Amino acid sequence: MVAWTELTTKPYADQCKWFLNGFWEEVQGNAEHVWNFWQKFAELDQEKKASGCYLDEFWSHKFLETLGETLTVIALREKLRMIDVDNNKKMSITEYLMFRYSKSVDQVLNAPQGENKEELEKAQAMVDAAQNAVADMLQRLEEQKAAVQQAQSSAAEAKAQEAAAKAAEADAKARAADAQTKEAESKRTAEESTVAAAAAEKAAAASRAAADESQAALAELQAQETAYEKKKADLLQASQTGGVVQRNKAANELEQLKSEDPLPLRRAKINQTAAVKKAERAAAASAEAATKAAHAADDAAKAAEQAEAARKDAEEAATKAENAAHKAEEARKVAESKQAEAEEAERQVASAVAEAEQKLEDAVQFLAAVKAKGGIAHGAIWWMEREIAEKRKYLPKRLQN
Repeated sequence: MVAWTELTTKPYADQCKWFLNGFWEEVQGNAEHVWNFWQKFAELDQEKKASGCYLDEFWSHKFLETLGETLTVIALREKLRMIDVDNNKKMSITEYLMFRYSKSVDQVLNAPQGENKEELEKAQAMVDAAQNAVADMLQRLEEQKAAVQQAQSSAAEAKAQEAAAKAAEADAKARAADAQTKEAESKRTAEESTVAAAAAEKAAAASRAAADESQAALAELQAQETAYEKKKADLLQASQTGGVVQRNKAANELEQLKSEDPLPLRRAKINQTAAVKKAERAAAASAEAATKAAHAADDAAKAAEQAEAARKDAEEAATKAENAAHKAEEARKVAESKQAEAEEAERQVASAVAEAEQKLEDAVQFLAAVKAKGGIAHGAIWWMEREIAEKRKYLPKRLQN
């Protein structure tokens, strides 16, 4: 006979299998309830979970509340006193099952456990191996699924970055081409402006030369007029001073001088004065045009320099954009390669699925063979079958049957 302390310090699942083994004929219809009690005990055990063996008073109360047995503190303690057969202020799952199904300590301790201990241990080992294989398979599937998702996300991001880089490259090249066109136009304009400025300066020089010639001609006419008036004044003075002969001679010369027609000289002076003014106006206009043309040539030259600098900047930007596009393309290829590798690795995890499936099937077949023999521990067998059924829920859908 097993000792009470030895039984109630076993993990919850072992206590449940002991109870089911001993009273299978009576409780087999409630085996699923016992399974649910075990899960709830494991959930409420804050320290050891499924490897625990009893709940303290507080969590025992919580357990009873989950079954709809909400009691006052006094009523709870009274019920726990009835359940807690060893009075240690704790509730093992064995104590709860004894209370629920009205079994005594002696009945539980002396409950038959079957005659196939070695086969049960082997079966349990196979079930444990199958469960571990399923757990390993699920972990690998989850890890590989996460890896595939990450690879797909990285590939999509790399593809988007590549598209953006290529769009930027195309835009940069278009800007560079436009800058080249503008540079050529600016240089052509600068050349034309330089030629125009030279022509304007030449025309201004010609206008200034013509104005100078007109001014010189006017000065000559003015000198002739001044000489004529001076001669008249000198003769007038001579006709009034000196001897008679000299005065008469001067008077005669003065009369002769006055008798000459001064109109051509005056008309020539007037015409030349007008010509000088006209030439000066033309020279001023030519000078102004030459200045404007020179300024326009300077502006065009500066614009050409700026256009050349802009073209160089645009070409440099286009080169950088092209390099960035190449890098983005390489990154996209690497990301897609990693995605393919991750997807292939995910497909290869099928071997873990097949291994887990085979171990579950082996355990099922062995349990079936054990059940076919006499003197078996029905509760332990049912429990292992229930564990297998639970694990099948986590297999890929195609393997759950």
